[in-house]
Amino acid sequence: MTKEKNSIGTIRSLEHGLVKVEDTFLCVSLVVLTVSILIQIVGRYILKVSTPWCEELARYLFIALTYVGSGRAFINNGHINIDLMDTLIEKYSGNPKKTLTAFNRFSAILTQVFIVSFTVIYISYLSSIAKRPQESASMHINMLIPMSFVLIGLILMVLHCACRLFYDYEAVPTEQEEE
Repeated sequence: MTKEKNSIGTIRSLEHGLVKVEDTFLCVSLVVLTVSILIQIVGRYILKVSTPWCEELARYLFIALTYVGSGRAFINNGHINIDLMDTLIEKYSGNPKKTLTAFNRFSAILTQVFIVSFTVIYISYLSSIAKRPQESASMHINMLIPMSFVLIGLILMVLHCACRLFYDYEAVPTEQEEE
């Protein structure tokens, strides 16, 4: 049992490190996105020059922020959900806490199955795209770069969702996990 708790402690610290990397990426991307949009606004409305690369960069950063941010949202159940089942369980269950925990685990497993299925399909799609490399219109970068952020986000969702099955991210680690 102690070895299992210690493993969870190791996974917990690895996940916390990964979250710091995600947070840094999200913050830097948001700053670059903001600067890119400001350059586009100044170029279009003040200087009257076209800056298509800014628009393209902003689009790709929005995609990256969306998918990496979705993975980040799994950490503390930050996704939109409907609380109908929570209300019904609390109202009609004999042991609402236990029933709600079981329901949330079932929901997480179902979500995990969907995300893993989508990831498998997306990997197949991405590998077919890799066989015929394409360049973006304005920035002239390989399209696999912006498209890979979808895969990165999906992998992060799978990892964080799997971790939520074993422990709560914000809960204080037990003494056995810290050993």
